[in-house]
Amino acid sequence: MKKVLIIYSNFYPEISENLLEGAELILQEKKFFYKKISVDGTLEIPFVLEKHKKNFKGFIILGCVIKGETDHYYMVRDIALKQIYKIAYENKIPLSSAVLTVKNYSQAVERSELEKKNLGANAANVCINLMNLLNE
Repeated sequence: MKKVLIIYSNFYPEISENLLEGAELILQEKKFFYKKISVDGTLEIPFVLEKHKKNFKGFIILGCVIKGETDHYYMVRDIALKQIYKIAYENKIPLSSAVLTVKNYSQAVERSELEKKNLGANAANVCINLMNLLNE
């Protein structure tokens, strides 16, 4: 069975819902079984990925980090993405990411909405393609 885990940060609910809807539409269209796990913020994603890395055939990571007035943005972005991809590379697991790293909220909306850039759907397609490549 083609099982995919979507791990998403719900720190910005509107952005998360947009990304999630885009990813789910693709998975449903292509008849993939999937489960969703919500975490509070992007830094929590690697913990959940590590816990479930052997239970699914593919992973879609969704979230948003918006640059603010401090360096916190860089710490969250760099630590989370480094750990997410470290787990993926070391375990050779198909993983795609739409963790938006943007300057402001309007950029996040633009990248997440279905009628605009729809990066959630893009992440689902990338995950499926990578699953096919790695499982050949």
